[in-house]
Amino acid sequence: MPTLREKVVELLRQVSSGSGRGCDVNTSCTSPTSGTFIQKYLSGESRKQQPEIFFGKSCYDLPVKEISKLSDRVLAAFTGPSGGLTKVNTIQRAFQSSEPDVDFIDEDYIDNCDNIKNLVQDNLQKTNGVHPEDLEKRKNEDNKNGDITLERDFPREEEIAGVKNWNKPSSEAYGIATTLYECHPLTKENAGEPIADAFGVCLRENNAILVLADGVNWGEKSCLAARCGVHGCIDYLNKALYREGGKVETTLDIFICLLRSFHAAHNLILQEGGMLTTLCAAIICEMKNSNKFIVCTCNVGDSLAYVYSKKYGVREITQGSHDIYSMRDMRDALGALGPVDGQNPELSNLTVAMTSVDPDDIVFLTSDGISDNFDPVVGKFALPKKTERNAPKATMEGSQDESQNQKEKLLQRSCSNGDEKHSPPTEIILPVVEAHQRHELTLLRMEDLLTFGVNEGDGLCETARQLCEQLIDFATKLTVAKRRILEDPELYKDSAAALNQLEQRRRRRKVGGKLAMVPGKLDHATVVACKVITKTSSSTVVPPNTAM
Repeated sequence: MPTLREKVVELLRQVSSGSGRGCDVNTSCTSPTSGTFIQKYLSGESRKQQPEIFFGKSCYDLPVKEISKLSDRVLAAFTGPSGGLTKVNTIQRAFQSSEPDVDFIDEDYIDNCDNIKNLVQDNLQKTNGVHPEDLEKRKNEDNKNGDITLERDFPREEEIAGVKNWNKPSSEAYGIATTLYECHPLTKENAGEPIADAFGVCLRENNAILVLADGVNWGEKSCLAARCGVHGCIDYLNKALYREGGKVETTLDIFICLLRSFHAAHNLILQEGGMLTTLCAAIICEMKNSNKFIVCTCNVGDSLAYVYSKKYGVREITQGSHDIYSMRDMRDALGALGPVDGQNPELSNLTVAMTSVDPDDIVFLTSDGISDNFDPVVGKFALPKKTERNAPKATMEGSQDESQNQKEKLLQRSCSNGDEKHSPPTEIILPVVEAHQRHELTLLRMEDLLTFGVNEGDGLCETARQLCEQLIDFATKLTVAKRRILEDPELYKDSAAALNQLEQRRRRRKVGGKLAMVPGKLDHATVVACKVITKTSSSTVVPPNTAM
C-alpha cells in the first residue's frame, strides 16, 4: 500500500503534467515534465498578446466608450446557493445611519447619470419580493456536485431584485456554489456551514449582469452579508440600467451605476444586520456600431473577474485590485462591504476596470475558493520565492497602527489549512516562482483546464455551464487529500460531535504537517459565468439539459 508521501508525489506529478493527460506513469517526479504549460512559461515562452485591460480607483480614470441601447428582455436568470439573493428581506426602506460619518461609496457621482436621480424615491414607493425566511442552518445537499437548487428555494410570481423568475438558468448563464471543507465523520455535516458565498446572473439579449459575493469568515451573518450584497447590487442595477425613459449611453454611465449599486449593497447589509463580504460585479454590453462587446467590472475584496477566450486564453479583468508583484497573505480579504469600521466598509482595494470581449467569449467571476486553488504554490507544483522581511520600524502613531491592525484582523479569513508554518517535502524539486509568475501561472492553469479539460479527449470548453462545472470539479479534486486527512475518525475521539471553530482549528493544528504536504485550499468555492451573445444568437439560449 503506497505511503502518504508516495501518494503526494504521484498527485504532484499529475498536477504538474496537466492533470495526467497522456503522461507516462514512469516519468520522474522531481520536476514538472517538459512540454507542460508551467515549463513552457518558465522557459521563456511568452503568453498570447491580450486585449488591453483598463483599471483605476475612479470611473473617471478610464476611457469612455459608447454602447448600444440595452435590451431589457430577460433570457436567463439564476442565483444561489439555496435561493441566493431571494432569501433576504427585499422590502425597500430608507437607510438610516446612526453614525454621521458613514462613508458613501460614490457621493461624487450622484448627479452624473439621468437614471439615478429618482431611484431613492422609487425604492420607498415599491415593494419587491418576499419577507425573510428563518435563517436556520441549511445543509449543502450535494457537496460533490455543488449547489442543488430546489423549486421551493424560489418564490413564485414575485419580482425580486427586478426579475420575476430567478430559477431560469441556461447553458450560457450559470453558477455553482459548493463547499470544499471536510465532512464530520459522525454528524455528516460539513465544516463552515452554511456556505457563505452567493451569486446572481441575469442574461438579456445584448447584455448581462453577473455578481458574486464571498462572506468573510463563517456563519449565518457572513452568509447573510453575501446574499444582501448580491441582492442590493443586482436590484439597483436592474432599476438603473433598464429604467423606462432612462439614458445609459456610455461606459461612464455603466460605472456610475456600478458604484451606486455597491452603495446599495452596503446599505442593505447594514439594514439586515449582516457582517462583512467581498463583492464583484460585471456588466457585459454591446459597443455602439461594433460587433465587439465591453465588460465593465467593479470589485472590492478578493472575489475576481476573468474572461476566457478561445483566441486569447484566460485574462483577469480585476488584476488592478491586487498587487501581482508582491506575495500576499491569502487569508487577507483586502477589502469588504459591511461594518468594518463602525458602519463604514473597507474600500482600500475598490477597483473599476474594463476590457473588450468578442461574441462567444465567457466572462466569469470566482470566489477565492476557486482562484486560490489554481495558484501554483497552493497546488504544490511550484515554490514561492522568499523575500527578506524588514523589522517593523518604531513610530509615533501607535494608536493609528492599532486601529489598522483591528481592521486587518476583521478582514482575516477564519480558517487555516495548516500551510503557514510548514513547507513541502524537500526531496521534491519544484520550480521557484516570483509573485507575478504565480499570477501568470494561475491564469495559464485555468486556460489549460478550459482548453483541454481534465481527462484526455475532453476538448474545449464551449458553454458557461461547462466552465463552472470544470472549475468546481478541479478545485474539489485538488483538495480531496486535505479533506481525507481531516475526516480521519481518530481526530474526533476526544470531541465527539463538536463542530465549533475552536475544535476545527485544533484538529487542523494537530495534522498541520500532513496538510502542508498535500495541495489545495479548503474554502467555500463559487463561480458564476455568462457567455457573450449577440441579439441574433440570443434565440439559441436554452435551459441546461439537467433541470435544476
